[in-house]
Amino acid sequence: MKRTLHDNYRVEVHPETYGLYRSALANHEQMTALLKDIERSVKRHIDGVDGVVLRWDTREECSHCCLVWEVLTEADAADPRAQMDEHSVAGEPVCCDKAIYEFRVERGIQPLAEGRGGEDA
Repeated sequence: MKRTLHDNYRVEVHPETYGLYRSALANHEQMTALLKDIERSVKRHIDGVDGVVLRWDTREECSHCCLVWEVLTEADAADPRAQMDEHSVAGEPVCCDKAIYEFRVERGIQPLAEGRGGEDA
């Protein structure tokens, strides 16, 4: 029979970011410094705290199109329906032509055909 147990009790504190500029929100070092300031305040002012852990979510996105970072798997690279062309390989991004162009140039792989990517795509 299933039963539900509760454990790992904790309080999460989310920093006030309303007044911060977008550049500060995008700067990992600035946001980590803000969290460390909050950590010091919690330790200094609140009794009954066993520990404070700084955490953040991490996501990967394309630096060109800002879509979620996805790449061809080995199975995708072997499937002609998933390939951009016959030079597609595992690890190649799938989001935009600029990312594919950059990936291929870095690895010495044939670029996409004319009109399908490149630096100005």
